Amino acid sequence: MHPVHAAAGASSGAGPADHVASRTSPAAARADPTGTAASSGAASVHPAGPARAVSVWLPYWNMSAALRSTLANASLVGTASPFWYAIAGAARVEDDPGAGEASVIEALRAHHIRVVPTVTEDDGMREFDRLLARPGQRAAMVDALVGIARSRNYDGLDLDFENFAVDSHHDAALADEAAARFPTLVAEACAALHAAGRSCAVTVMPRTGDTHTYWRGRLATWVYDYRALASVADRVQVMAYDEHAPEGPAGAVAPYAWTRRVVAYAAMTMPPAKVELGLAAYGYDWQGDPASSIPSNEAPQLAAQHGVSPRWSAPAAENTFAYTEEGRRHVVWYESARADGARARLAEAAGFAGIALWAAGDEEPSLWPRLRALYFG
Repeated sequence: MHPVHAAAGASSGAGPADHVASRTSPAAARADPTGTAASSGAASVHPAGPARAVSVWLPYWNMSAALRSTLANASLVGTASPFWYAIAGAARVEDDPGAGEASVIEALRAHHIRVVPTVTEDDGMREFDRLLARPGQRAAMVDALVGIARSRNYDGLDLDFENFAVDSHHDAALADEAAARFPTLVAEACAALHAAGRSCAVTVMPRTGDTHTYWRGRLATWVYDYRALASVADRVQVMAYDEHAPEGPAGAVAPYAWTRRVVAYAAMTMPPAKVELGLAAYGYDWQGDPASSIPSNEAPQLAAQHGVSPRWSAPAAENTFAYTEEGRRHVVWYESARADGARARLAEAAGFAGIALWAAGDEEPSLWPRLRALYFG
């Protein structure tokens, strides 16, 4: 899930639950994964050249910084997903602040970046499972999704449905039902989006195996059947972060060994060229329950304010520091440019289409030269 920073209106962190391309011809495939954009007039096709291997999420609460970062690094960014829409019930679409802002869309398209807004869902597992079981309600949701895609002539949609994976009561049988039914909805949505000349991406929580084990105590991550979803979607974005999250003990946001297991499972269950590895541009400051999130580009400043220096944890491949304020000990872990670069290399080695960054504007600026060196040599 993609968590918001504690300060309302500030930039965001991200993480599950509490956020394509053929490698033989990556530039063409990433520009139009469905092969239908030219006839629809929807897609902003990329000029010829190396693949733009980075997708970015643009949170509405930090849009100015997110857009500025995206445009400054447009040579690397193929797709931008503004966090703009939520859907509740079968067809009630809720616009987030700034949804469909013409100036944002125009700026992205002027830089040949595909505009693929993120759509979240607001229902819990039980309500969503009821919807999944009813063909009429699924059809209504699909119609609503296509309506969003057409409303601003978007290039496609990113289906980031996470609330239905939250299962605090451990009703595993219900989670099993949702897991079996969710791919049908995604297949119907993707088919309709493709028919309308749009691409279809799905964002999923991280998995490290086939077992039906609750992640972080309450997340039924097996509701995401990677094999089934990858068979119908153009792109699957795996949120490889929040192994340590606000409600739990302090630790690395995306421990390197754990990230390797996430990558290995994704590569085993999906065509690698359809997968993007989600990277975090944030961290957490633990001093109680829950922790507060902090953008990666603000973490070094926080450390300096308290007279300490971030240190690199080699086992976790992540940065950390601790400080004391008003008698309370704080422990911070965050994904620095170095940490994200290491994870991007894992994705590249696995043959993935690229990475997806949560969130643009929160990253350390030095991340971009690392990515440029990785993808352009």
